[in-house]
Amino acid sequence: MRYLINVIHEGELDESSAPAQLFEDMGAYVGKLAADGVLVDGAGLEPTEKATRVVLNQGDVKTVDGPFAEAKEWVGGYFLVQCRSQAEAVEIAKGSIEIHRKNVPDWNVVHEVRRIIDEE
Repeated sequence: MRYLINVIHEGELDESSAPAQLFEDMGAYVGKLAADGVLVDGAGLEPTEKATRVVLNQGDVKTVDGPFAEAKEWVGGYFLVQCRSQAEAVEIAKGSIEIHRKNVPDWNVVHEVRRIIDEE
């Protein structure tokens, strides 16, 4: 089964304040997931300043360029993993959260684990 793990940051965040060790540790973790055959895909995302939303609101469609002042959280990256169970995917998310806790304990980060529904 495939699972999407969204890496969600809450509140303001200055990514330039992240220590190089965070990226080194995450690179090693992602490399291990790939070597183990678990990682299907994964990446960080550009900041919301470079994003565009396409919005449907009561029949009206509009586009909105970032940054999005009203946003209280934003997706900073994702993992797409192949796992035997939700519990296994949650353990992968916990591993990434632990790397964040170790390197940037003052950040507020959520990893949302969701099964992709096109499979049984």
